[in-house]
Amino acid sequence: MRAAYISGYGGAGQVEVGEQPLPHVSSGDVRIAMKAASVNPIDWKTVKGDLKALFKPPFPLMLGSDGAGVVESVGVGVSEFQVGDEVYFRCHKLNTGTFAEYFTLPAELVALKPQNMTFEQAASIPLVGLTVMQALSEKGGMQAGAKVLIHAGAGGVGTFAIQYAKACGAYVATTASKKRNDLLHELGADEIIDYHSQNIEDKLADYDIVLDTLGESVHAASYKTLKKGGVLVTVLGIPDNDTIAEYNANFVVKLVARLHNRKMQKRAAKYGAVYKHHLMYASGAQLTEIATLIEAGKIKAVIDSTYPLDQVQSAFERSMTGRAQGKIIIRTA
Repeated sequence: MRAAYISGYGGAGQVEVGEQPLPHVSSGDVRIAMKAASVNPIDWKTVKGDLKALFKPPFPLMLGSDGAGVVESVGVGVSEFQVGDEVYFRCHKLNTGTFAEYFTLPAELVALKPQNMTFEQAASIPLVGLTVMQALSEKGGMQAGAKVLIHAGAGGVGTFAIQYAKACGAYVATTASKKRNDLLHELGADEIIDYHSQNIEDKLADYDIVLDTLGESVHAASYKTLKKGGVLVTVLGIPDNDTIAEYNANFVVKLVARLHNRKMQKRAAKYGAVYKHHLMYASGAQLTEIATLIEAGKIKAVIDSTYPLDQVQSAFERSMTGRAQGKIIIRTA
């Protein structure tokens, strides 16, 4: 089968597309004939070697971490899916390779594709959808009526987060440039802060949750928008201690993580707030919940651009600019 992979770390130019073995189907697995997959920052960060302190995968390293397609084969013990089912999914962190013609993974990580979405649209959802659901609902404790600030509302995570928060009954503010206002209002944003000319701490107050997709540079201002006990959840930077432990990282990495997280928690406490880091985990059950929201018309896909499999390099370069409005898609078939 044709697939995108790297034989060593480097820039987007390291990405190759060529023949790789067809993935084996073990007990409990499904093999999917891929139709589309999405580009996420974790993909090109992996290519650059940014994650090698956490894990050292063997080369060639297959690329791509979520997608959509048609069930082509089912392993022993799988009863919830059958050949021909249209599905979407996010794979395990250490089992990547969705930029390919076929991909195999445990059935428990797979969900039926929303019926009102194309494969390209469905492929845009899993990683960002799970990230947002888990960050806002599990880590942030979001409830109906909550006030939520979402940074970078026009990005891949932001466009989903606005819709998900609104679907859950939250009041949503977001940051973006003025040229994104029409899109963000269409997605449901109640308030839009132009980061070029406005300061969030001057415009917003008494918020319950901040979803950070930009990094530490926005933390101080973000804490000033939170009410006492409010939560800042970041999806960037060094993971929390429990997540680091899952990767069996070495002592030095664990020590750095502990010191970093202690510092971040102390900084939050100065503002009477709570700091939490979230690294998404795969879940077919949660994707089924997300599909229900999509089929009810509460969430739609926002796609920036689509590339064929042999242009993964170009797709990565587009993603690395940080200017994408919505998700970047790889068409695998």
